[in-house]
Amino acid sequence: MIPAENPAILSVSISNGMRVEIRLGLKEIRIGRSKEADLLLPDPSVSRLHARIFRVGNQYFLSDSSKNGTFVEDKRISQMHLEGGVEFRIGPYQIHFSREGKSQSTSEPPTVVSGATQDHTPRDDRRAPQSTSLTTLGIIGQSVAINKLIKNVRRVAVSDFPVLIEGETGSGKELVSRGIHDSSARRDGPFVVVNCGAISPELIESELFGHEKGAFTGATAQRRGAFEIAHNGTIFLDEIGELPLRLQPKLLRVLEQKEIKRVGGNEPILVDARVLAATNRNLKKEVSEKNFRDDLYYRISTITLLVPPLRERREDILPIAMHFLIDVASRANRPVPELSGPASELLSSHDWPGNVRELRNAIQRAVVMGEGPALGPRDFAFLLPADSGSPAHVSSQPLSRWEQSEKTNILTELSRQKGNKTRTARELGIAKSTLFEKLKKYGIRTPE
Repeated sequence: MIPAENPAILSVSISNGMRVEIRLGLKEIRIGRSKEADLLLPDPSVSRLHARIFRVGNQYFLSDSSKNGTFVEDKRISQMHLEGGVEFRIGPYQIHFSREGKSQSTSEPPTVVSGATQDHTPRDDRRAPQSTSLTTLGIIGQSVAINKLIKNVRRVAVSDFPVLIEGETGSGKELVSRGIHDSSARRDGPFVVVNCGAISPELIESELFGHEKGAFTGATAQRRGAFEIAHNGTIFLDEIGELPLRLQPKLLRVLEQKEIKRVGGNEPILVDARVLAATNRNLKKEVSEKNFRDDLYYRISTITLLVPPLRERREDILPIAMHFLIDVASRANRPVPELSGPASELLSSHDWPGNVRELRNAIQRAVVMGEGPALGPRDFAFLLPADSGSPAHVSSQPLSRWEQSEKTNILTELSRQKGNKTRTARELGIAKSTLFEKLKKYGIRTPE
């Protein structure tokens, strides 16, 4: 399908580990707690059909028809014109409206100076109207590995089979899953992201499948779960390796029978949602160690895509950095800085254990803290190990360059989060249990 120019997206966090996105097109979008709603918000304070969004020309408008109201900055509205970046509240949910492609149009593209040999300016390639462009997929890069990945994303998008996306932390697995959804026939349906590692084991069954009133202490009303919210769309189960073993048979039933049972409920409920999953764990090893069911593994890995880490596609580092420079400068309301040749070399040679997420954070920090019109190596000195100017670290098992870089990234984030491990794990994009494993591996001690 060919995307509309500057497509609009609604996004909302339903809970700590669940986020919903829905792309707006020509048809009217209904918002409410009813299953008939296009954006389903599972809370009693939300009316069955609470509000609607409709399009006039190239503009979108929000109309409220509820008892409890829709609010913008605590002011109740009945109808309003939606502009990129606006947020409105329905019940307990803050809903964000955005228009893709708006931020880049207001800024000059950044440049590489002093020794740059290639044109790394991000390009919006629209010469192939028969397929989704790189900009729409959100995947930036011209390496052989990325071109192969984009072709595979387009290839698997036309089917409805489950897809397992493998790759290191921060490598862009969610971006790939969104690319599959946006390139598929389900692109006008909801895209629901569930981070299985961010939800407590006691709550994850209710988050996925919903619950009936009185099913457990605190269940004061019926609540629909992620699979019902994703009906007619796509559900992306991130960190699926963290899914408790007791819930894995229930997920297998959803995949095989397309039905769920809410917690405390007896009636099966049909759901039509394509399942995409991602992991940075070796699931084959988890299966052999009896931590993950083999039947579920074989079902979700019908098709497997591998997202390569940045260190294996270094030619993509600068184009991605340029993209972030434009975006961060626009958000910070300041001119886009140039990137000096030595700074470009530093970025290109860094191993990026946190991959694209770490690169984005590095650009954010450099742009916000930088003072001149250009970014130099000093603006990225925080990427270097504290002892980088001293003799190499000596131990019985010396760390590899990649491991030292990963350790530095963890230490930097821990410092930024003032030792808070929960926030550190969330910013690094890993489960808290994975963070503890890495702290133990690198001998990092933090005050409790």
